[in-house]
Amino acid sequence: MGKELAELRSGSTRELDPSTGTGTSIRVLSRSLFAIAFLMLSLPLLAIISPVNHDETQYISAAYFVDLGLIPYRDFLHLQTPYQIYLFAPLFSMFEEDAFLAARLLSGAIGSAILMAVYLTLRQFRVDRTRAIVCCALLWLCHSFVFGVTVVRNDALPALLLTGAIFVIAKRPACDQETGGRFLTWAIAGVLLGIATGMKISYAASALAFAGFPLWAFLQKALSFRKALAQSALLGLGLVVALLPLLWFREVAQVAFDYGNFTYHAEAPLAWYAANGLEDRLTLFAKARDVLLTLVRGPAFVALLIYVWLRFRSLREGWLQIRLLLLIDLLLLAGLAATIAPTPTWRQYAIPLLPPLFVGLGIVWQQAHEHSIAVPRLAKAAMLLAAIVGIGQPVFQLWKGTVAGAATPVRIAREGKFLAAEAAAAGVSGTAASLSPQVILASGLALDATFATGPFAYRTGDTIPDEARAAMHITSPGSIIAYLDRTRPEVIVTGYENFDHVDEQGLELPIEAYASAHGYTRIDSPYGDAVFWFRSTKAEQAL
Repeated sequence: MGKELAELRSGSTRELDPSTGTGTSIRVLSRSLFAIAFLMLSLPLLAIISPVNHDETQYISAAYFVDLGLIPYRDFLHLQTPYQIYLFAPLFSMFEEDAFLAARLLSGAIGSAILMAVYLTLRQFRVDRTRAIVCCALLWLCHSFVFGVTVVRNDALPALLLTGAIFVIAKRPACDQETGGRFLTWAIAGVLLGIATGMKISYAASALAFAGFPLWAFLQKALSFRKALAQSALLGLGLVVALLPLLWFREVAQVAFDYGNFTYHAEAPLAWYAANGLEDRLTLFAKARDVLLTLVRGPAFVALLIYVWLRFRSLREGWLQIRLLLLIDLLLLAGLAATIAPTPTWRQYAIPLLPPLFVGLGIVWQQAHEHSIAVPRLAKAAMLLAAIVGIGQPVFQLWKGTVAGAATPVRIAREGKFLAAEAAAAGVSGTAASLSPQVILASGLALDATFATGPFAYRTGDTIPDEARAAMHITSPGSIIAYLDRTRPEVIVTGYENFDHVDEQGLELPIEAYASAHGYTRIDSPYGDAVFWFRSTKAEQAL
């Protein structure tokens, strides 16, 4: 038994559930390949069918403007760190009006890559195929995960980079055999984590956990001080190299950069919820409730409990410790911090927690099997129940996107084509304004960069001084009439952001009032909720 554990520790164990014959091996491998292929292929398909989330608008429009050659923060406001939009920007050159559909497919494919990276990491530690696939399936069933990788947000790609960093470090001998030639992998991991942080700032917690891991391993007497210092330094170097471009973005537009990455997230959501009478969502009780609900909608909460139980048991009984699990411990703490820190708490904030959790679960589950320790029936029943609950999210997305008739990327594409045809018939080809930029981008019309963030910067824009608002290229409910009067857009699109989500104010009311008062011709979409307003020169002359 001790020899087997030593082999597991070095990443070179035998299969713990060995096949007894070639035919059996082929059947097991075939079932494994089918299972992992099903999990991976289902995500891009689900991404196409899933309803549009209004958070997506800012990522799509930002990628569109980058493709046009505009600079984030300087030429338009972006409310996140900027790296991801540069990856999605070429989709507009390649697919033009269908870029939203392409971005959805890409997000789903990234989710599939996360599953494969988790699977390969577990196999690197010779977790048997069945357990590795079960862990991937449990990850797939997590509400946060399946949502985050089937919409166009900045959640899927940084999660893939985090999982990639874990895989790089997990590859022996970087993690367990301490060969100096493998130190370069720490710099690579640092670059991956730096890029992830440049896509979503909450991944800074995971990056710090990685940087502190070698020193933590030294304190646990699992690594020499010299190697720990070298690994931390190389990872820190990779982080710095990857994050350096952020300094340039801040240099060219300091006010907008600081607002988009820090001030907005600290102030705007609180102001918006308070303005809509939802202060109860901002309390500590609400935060605790929302975090718990996020984790129990799927296997994440039960998986976390099982992982903690098996980790404590391994320490108490003196099992040989796999060094990677020390890193997983830190990453779980970092993932919980990333989940809890924002107010209010939303489901996607838990995604940094999930890939490390199911990598760790697979490894400790394998260890327990080696020690002939069975997971208690109660824990198995809880996990089964959690998995059944997890099925609810993809089923809900399918139902909303098909039976319930919610707006999907396919429907938005139809509305865009309809808008393009109506604009061509009316002889309209100028700039369009909307809090729903995805509809305009699907039509091929030019979007006004002031609306790059969709409804987000706009809805609390009245709290920003006029000078700062002008410098950041945004407008607000109080200034929108004057802005439209000055720019006179040829097309206005409404319908998707009026009393939508958390909105008791009616964000589009002043926009629709302006269009009506200035003689715009109204055409309702035959495919969805969009309302198209075309400027009439004759009506303007009459006014």
